[in-house]
Amino acid sequence: MFMVVKLTFYGGVGTIGGNKILLETEDGRVLLDFGRQMNVYSQYFSEFLQMRSKNALRDLLRLEILPKINGIYTPWLVDMTTLFDEGVADKVPMDEAVDYWKSVDVQPCNPTQPFVDGVFVSHAHFDHIQDTSFLDPSIPIYCTKQTEILAKAMSDVSPLGVDDQYYKLTKEAKIKQNMSNPKFDYKVLCPNECVLSEDKHEKCPIIFDPKTKFSFTCEVVPKTRKIISAFEGNVRGIGYKLIPVGHSVPGACSVLLTLPDGRRVLYTGDIRFHGVGEVSIDDYVKAVGEGVDVMITEGTRVGSENVFTEEQVGKDITSDICKCGGLVLISFGWKDLTRFKTVYEASKANNRTLVISPKLAYLLYEMYCNFPSEYSDPRKMDNLKVYLRREGELLYSAADYDKWKLGYLHFHGRNMSKGDRNLVRIAERLGVGGEVGNPKNSLPINDESCNYQEIYDLALHHLKHGIRAYQIRQNPQQYVLMFSFWDANELFDLIPLNVIHDTRYISASTEPFSEEMEIDETKMFQWMNYFKIKYDTEQDHENPTKETKTVFKRRHVSGHAAKPELEKVITKINPKTLIPIHTLNPEKFKEIYQGKIIQPKYAQTIEI
Repeated sequence: MFMVVKLTFYGGVGTIGGNKILLETEDGRVLLDFGRQMNVYSQYFSEFLQMRSKNALRDLLRLEILPKINGIYTPWLVDMTTLFDEGVADKVPMDEAVDYWKSVDVQPCNPTQPFVDGVFVSHAHFDHIQDTSFLDPSIPIYCTKQTEILAKAMSDVSPLGVDDQYYKLTKEAKIKQNMSNPKFDYKVLCPNECVLSEDKHEKCPIIFDPKTKFSFTCEVVPKTRKIISAFEGNVRGIGYKLIPVGHSVPGACSVLLTLPDGRRVLYTGDIRFHGVGEVSIDDYVKAVGEGVDVMITEGTRVGSENVFTEEQVGKDITSDICKCGGLVLISFGWKDLTRFKTVYEASKANNRTLVISPKLAYLLYEMYCNFPSEYSDPRKMDNLKVYLRREGELLYSAADYDKWKLGYLHFHGRNMSKGDRNLVRIAERLGVGGEVGNPKNSLPINDESCNYQEIYDLALHHLKHGIRAYQIRQNPQQYVLMFSFWDANELFDLIPLNVIHDTRYISASTEPFSEEMEIDETKMFQWMNYFKIKYDTEQDHENPTKETKTVFKRRHVSGHAAKPELEKVITKINPKTLIPIHTLNPEKFKEIYQGKIIQPKYAQTIEI
């Protein structure tokens, strides 16, 4: 006897990305992804119009960018008054505008009994993970270990905003009255007004850093989400299995759920089978096994017959580099480690050094530390350097850079006391910084548990060993530089005035899929033309009947399976019911599958 199981789709319907799928049994509930609906979000917000951080959840709920589901969202995001300390409510217009402070149509999560028992994140692209930032931390995230490390790296190299809490959580805080000390009243213009005050420990904790084997002093113990990376397990009677798949970021997986009544639901996430060294269709089907009752599949490229391979991309890029007599600029996503390897091998084949961004270097080092058998130490890789751009005062001074742009650390430790354990204290021990000979230095002179010199070098690696624009100018034919629209003003430093040069730009990233990206591409043409940089163009081969502008010729394969691949994998799995999502062409599935197909509608429950 089958139990009633419900599926409700709050994203990925009639659009690409933003997957949010709620599966409910009689005893448990889980979410399959909880990503940002980028296309809807961009209709309202832009680079210069961002969401209001303290009202973000309520604003997104009102715009219907986030679904109105009771019992899943962090309480203070639903009801700001939970942050109010005594007396604050008397300072604000509480009764005049209740919706200023709390949502009137969504109930917050009860951390002791959340509405859902877990969320399965298929991979770390923002359209699949970002809106987990609003979920209460009591709800665990299930994903692969590689996705967890990638989410950590993304969090380390980005400002921690209200919608960037998919791994790291903001510090706990209260809204208090700024009660000034009478002794210092002259410093406060408006005493007793309301301020947001972050909680701090009375005694600063010492936190062990597994990457450096050093314990740093912190202001507060950093908090992260509960992430479970076991490949198999059980969530309130729902058995699960994470199945690795190919995609344009490491760690992507499908989720196979076995319901209490024995039926099986397969959620593919984003999949492809044409990358180098990735899972084949036969291996994927074997891992899934027989007897899939419901298959929820992505269909980004179900309208495309073209199956390109990463191997061919590598050959094309190698040839492009070979034909260039000067500097090669190449764009690709910093989280796409498959594409990085392709570009790296193409650079080496041409006896050139690939120069990458600090963000990519940081990710590579994180992956090396956690998966040393799969990833190499980027500091020791031949023909690989990190680009040090001029920032801040444009002096190449250490004071100009964020910590992760200086080297491979995102945190140097609290530096408020001479007794703190931090990088300055290490510099003192080495006699190269701080107050050399500081008698209050709390670090042992000889510490067998860690190497002070190695930590210091790790923190300042790019400053000491990175490649600068003027060095590339001297021998441009020796380098391939990772380069995107956001690096365009580096051309002022890279391209000398009144000098004939043979610089070429290669686009190895995805085609524009939003109005903002199309505008950026138009601007990129302007930059390339002004600095007389060569490039190749093409029309959109994915949509030959669509009126398109000229775009950069792509050396790229999608992170998504094309129609022939989807047809093959669906035929082999042969589910009883197929539910297509994450696609603009759901009707195309009728051409490749003759069984039962359900076209989901937003927020309308399907019983299976």
